[in-house]
Amino acid sequence: MLFLSITDPYVKVNLYHVKKRISKKKTHVKKCTPNAVFNELFVFDIPCEGLDDISIEFLVLDSDRGSRNEVIGRLTLGSSAEGTGGEHWKEICEYPRRQIAKWHMLCDG
Repeated sequence: MLFLSITDPYVKVNLYHVKKRISKKKTHVKKCTPNAVFNELFVFDIPCEGLDDISIEFLVLDSDRGSRNEVIGRLTLGSSAEGTGGEHWKEICEYPRRQIAKWHMLCDG
C-alpha cells in the first residue's frame, strides 16, 4: 500500500539583529504542492554597516489545517551561519546593493 503526503507549504522569513527578531514575513501557501517554488520578493531596510549583526532565517512549513504548522526545513544566512549560508552572507556583505541568488539545501526542521 502506498501513502502520499500532500503538503501545503509556505516560507516564513525571520530577520534577526544579534539574536533578537526584528521583522518577520511569510509567503503565500502553495496548496497541495509537495515541490513548491516560491518566487516572492521581500525587502528589509537594514544599514550596510550593521550586516555582521544581522541574520535571516528561512523556515519552510507545512500549513496543515488540523494541527500546528510543521517545520519541513530551515536555512540561516548570516556571518555566523555554517556552510553555504555563511558563504552566501559573506558575498552579500561584499556587494550589499547587488541581488545575489543561490541554491541552498535545507536542514531538517
